Amino acid sequence: MPFTSDAARRRSRVPGSSGVLTAFAMSYRVRLAQAVTLVLVTALLVAPIPAAALDPAEASLEELRERAQAAADELQEATDEQVERQEALEEAQEELVGTLYDLQQTELELREMREPLAQLASTLYKQPDGGMLAVLAAGSLDDDLQTQSYAAKISEDNQLLIQDATDLREEQVELAREAQELQTNTQLEEVELAADIEALRQRSEETTNELYGELEERGIDPEAYLAAGNCDPAAAAKANGAPNGLLPGEALCDLYDDKQLRADAAVDFLQLNQRYVDTYGENICITSAYRDLPNQHRVYAQVAPGFAAVPGTSNHGLGQAIDLGCGIQNYRSERWLWMEANGADFGWIHPAWAKSSPFEPWHWEYTG
Repeated sequence: MPFTSDAARRRSRVPGSSGVLTAFAMSYRVRLAQAVTLVLVTALLVAPIPAAALDPAEASLEELRERAQAAADELQEATDEQVERQEALEEAQEELVGTLYDLQQTELELREMREPLAQLASTLYKQPDGGMLAVLAAGSLDDDLQTQSYAAKISEDNQLLIQDATDLREEQVELAREAQELQTNTQLEEVELAADIEALRQRSEETTNELYGELEERGIDPEAYLAAGNCDPAAAAKANGAPNGLLPGEALCDLYDDKQLRADAAVDFLQLNQRYVDTYGENICITSAYRDLPNQHRVYAQVAPGFAAVPGTSNHGLGQAIDLGCGIQNYRSERWLWMEANGADFGWIHPAWAKSSPFEPWHWEYTG
């Protein structure tokens, strides 16, 4: 809604913590929708393909992804606009408060300047017969000249004061009008913008729910793929030079079930997990992944000698090793063989030493 004055146009937002909280809540939902979109890209393991090249089910999933992304983008844009308007209005209102304060100070100065004029008027009132001449002739010549000069200056100042007061009153009236117009227009804009954002939020929620439903129907685990969508494999470089078991948090990515790996190892493992889900309908069971140094000491103290690496030397401390369960821990079982056949496609192998000394069929390492 356009404003009718430049001053009001500069003040186009309403401040308030509730608006900031709303913007924060909207921003959170937007990030969720965007994460789901990234998750889906990882699940497909390919760049977006034209819908015509997909089978009907995949075309439907691609359409849902595009709708969810478009809704998230619209919601983000509207939320950013609301935040910008609020910030600009706060600045405009601060400027208005400063102007009103200046006007108040000017009124105080005018009041002080009126006092000499009031004193002169009081003196004239006390000399009703002689008037100004009586006042001027009341003392010595020097006193009379000073009084005459003082009276002339007061008269001149009085005219300026009258003009200044008139200008100030007109400015105050205009500022009050602009402030009222600003308040009215801004409230209307806030109502309209809030309605638009709510409609966009509902659309984003609906498309995200549709996408989640399709993911669940395909057996794609949301937690695992949200993790994949939020993980940047390039972050693994931040682990360079870090001591074993003391990798910086920025170099790690979450998997699921509260487990972590170095970023590149995490992304490849989650892609491997999707293939596993396609085969078995459930996530790979993880019993251990990245271990910081205190946890390495705990494990070393709990197992028999020779069955755990000396703390500070384990690949678990580098975020490049993982221990698996749910049948994979059983050497040459169906699921162990599946891991051996498929893991290498994503950089995950069962090292030769783990087949004999010590024998650890559950242990897998990332080779990149």
